[in-house]
Amino acid sequence: MAAKSITAEARGPILLVDDNAETRQVLERILAMKGYPSVTARSGEEALAYLRGGGRPSAIVLDIRMPGMDGTSVRAALAADPALAGIPVVVFTADPEVTLPDVVANVRKASDPDILLDAIAAACAKPS
Repeated sequence: MAAKSITAEARGPILLVDDNAETRQVLERILAMKGYPSVTARSGEEALAYLRGGGRPSAIVLDIRMPGMDGTSVRAALAADPALAGIPVVVFTADPEVTLPDVVANVRKASDPDILLDAIAAACAKPS
């Protein structure tokens, strides 16, 4: 599936949450090429600190397997906080066994990048 004609309609940056530095860097470059600003977090704890400190991304791209607070715990914390619960989440994981409910999409890391870009575009299209 080819990525739709993506324009950076994001209201804020895309928050990339992944403990792998190379993954974060690649995603930052891909998003920048499509016109999306991004910010990164190396852990679930860092992501929540950013959000609770006032950061308001258009969407979150969330890894699941991370040391410390994993993506499942981050998603639960987001859902439990009324100020953060409405931020669209795209799960981006290498674990084929993990599928989280109530997210825009569950995308495997080995997938075509257009699948992730489509999911991000859908997340950014959601009303805030």
